[in-house]
Amino acid sequence: MKNMETRPDIERLRKKRQRNVQEQNSLVEYGLRTEAIYWREHALPKALRDEGLARGVDWDNSIILDLVRDFPGMPRLYGLLLSQDETFISFEIDTDKLHENIIDVEEWSDCSSMQNLNTHNRGTGMGWGAQAILIRRELCATPADKQSL
Repeated sequence: MKNMETRPDIERLRKKRQRNVQEQNSLVEYGLRTEAIYWREHALPKALRDEGLARGVDWDNSIILDLVRDFPGMPRLYGLLLSQDETFISFEIDTDKLHENIIDVEEWSDCSSMQNLNTHNRGTGMGWGAQAILIRRELCATPADKQSL
C-alpha cells in the first residue's frame, strides 16, 4: 500500500493532540483506504449494488468512501461512493431489513463540486476528495496502470 502508515503508527497519531500536515493526511488516507478496501473485500448490500448497476456504476472500478446501514431515523443505506469516472455520488436508499429490495431511492446525486480536490491546501495538505481519487486509482488500477502511479 502506497504511503500507508502501519497500525501502531496510526494509533499513535490518533492519540496525538497536535498533528502536522503529513500526519493529518496520513490519518485521512488511512480512514478512506480502510473503508474502500473493506467494501472491495466484502459484499455490498444487494440493494446498493443493484441501484448502482442500474445507474451505470462499474463496481470493479468504483470505491465506497462511506456506507452507513440502519442508522435510526435515516434511510437504511446512505453514504458516498466514488465512481469509475471519478464522480462523487451521495446516496440514500430505503430498503427492506435485509438490504435486498429497494423501497425508495431518496437521493442519488453528484456531489463532486462539494469535495476538496486540491492537492495542496495551506495548513491541511491534500484535500479529502483528492486523496479519495488517488486511492480509487490505486485500488482499481490494472497491473500496468500501477506502474505509473
